[in-house]
This record gives sequence, structure tokens and C-alpha cells, in this order.
Amino acid sequence: MTGDLTEAFRREASSLLGFFIRRDVPAEDAADLVSDTFLAAWKSTGTKDVAPEQLRAWLFGIARKALSRYRRGGTRRTALSERLRATLLLEDPTRRTNDETSEELNEHVRFLINCLPRIDQEIVRLVYWDGLSQEEVAVVLGKPATAVRARLSRARKILRDQLAETEDVD
Repeated sequence: MTGDLTEAFRREASSLLGFFIRRDVPAEDAADLVSDTFLAAWKSTGTKDVAPEQLRAWLFGIARKALSRYRRGGTRRTALSERLRATLLLEDPTRRTNDETSEELNEHVRFLINCLPRIDQEIVRLVYWDGLSQEEVAVVLGKPATAVRARLSRARKILRDQLAETEDVD
């Protein structure tokens, strides 16, 4: 499986880096968390049991646990890393244009996502920010795929209704 992990690193390292950065982890810490994710995967005794088509989702599951440990650790950030974080947020890859109206809508959508239950927030982020399929999200979260589909559908309806209320979407 070492060869598979080497290839997975080439394929998925930038996606995992984005996963951490979009969750407000400073870039230098995000890079460390990507390394931690692959180290944990390499050390895992379950690596050999992962089907090749599930490897990406499995890695995101490990990344999610690494993020949880990072947050629990209460890592202190210096003023420099805070400035870097602010800069990275301005360069957020989820933003499609520099148009001020689009940025306002983007911030509004982020606010609405943050109003969802925590598990629904993560499902929406994994699908739309990280590009995982609903089946991969189910693996990452350790939930049945039917539950992920139902929660994603409900979250989309809530977001659509909220956006329609503010006339941001027809």
C-alpha cells in the first residue's frame, strides 16, 4: 500500500491542504496537518483494507480527525500567522470573482452555512468546497450514505430558502 499512498499524496495533498485552509487553519499549520494525515495513513494498520476507490475519502476522514486534534490542542497563533490567515482568506479559492456583490453574497452564504447544524456544515463543505461525492462524505464521517444524502438535501433546501428570503436567489 506504500506505493498507493505515494500516488495518493501526489493526487490529494493539495486537496487536503485546501480542506484545512478553508477551515481557517493557517497555511503553515495546514501543511503540517497534511503531513500528519499522511503519516497517520502510513502508520495505520487498516491501510491495506482500504479499497482504492475509497482511499481519497479515507484520507479525508483521517484529515478530519487531525483537524479535531489540532483544534483541541488550542494551538496559539502569533500576530504574523494571524496576518497570513487574513491574507489567505482574501485569496480563498472558493471565491469566483473579485466583484464586490459576489463577495458579499459569498460572505452571506458562508454565514448561512455556519447557521446549519455542525454535521450539516461539514457535509456541505466536504461536497462543495472539497469536491467529495456523497458516498465519500459518508466514509469520511462514518455515517450511512443515505443519511448524508438526506442531510445534504435538507441543508440545501434550508440554504435555498434563506437565500430566497433575502432575494439573493430566485
